[in-house]
Amino acid sequence: MKKGTNRQDIFAKDFKKLEVWKKAVALSEKIYKLAKGFPQHEQYGLRSQLERASVSTFSNLAEGQGYAGLFPNQELRFYSISLGSAYEVRAQIELIYRVGFVNLETYDELENEVCQIIKMLIPLIKKVKREIA
Repeated sequence: MKKGTNRQDIFAKDFKKLEVWKKAVALSEKIYKLAKGFPQHEQYGLRSQLERASVSTFSNLAEGQGYAGLFPNQELRFYSISLGSAYEVRAQIELIYRVGFVNLETYDELENEVCQIIKMLIPLIKKVKREIA
């Protein structure tokens, strides 16, 4: 970076400031730690799928934020992918509970966190849609 360049100019739409991004990263971190305890035979199955979906949720938020104010259609696209990934995480959380990989308390905690993320993503997507219209 050129000396004297203001980092804030480059990162005017810093994804790390989005509360929904912070929550999605925290959930992904929790999922990674939890998934270490899954049976070995799930390493490349449900465990991998759940970890990848959780990473996709916050990664696509970051990518969408990178387009914010510049390319609103791309911004909308990546936020929408993030929402889809969050729903995927929610579905997989249901399964890990049903097959006994987590107890009810852990399930409720994860379900609550992913639902908070979904509830934060929907207004963000609607806001960008209004800006495009």
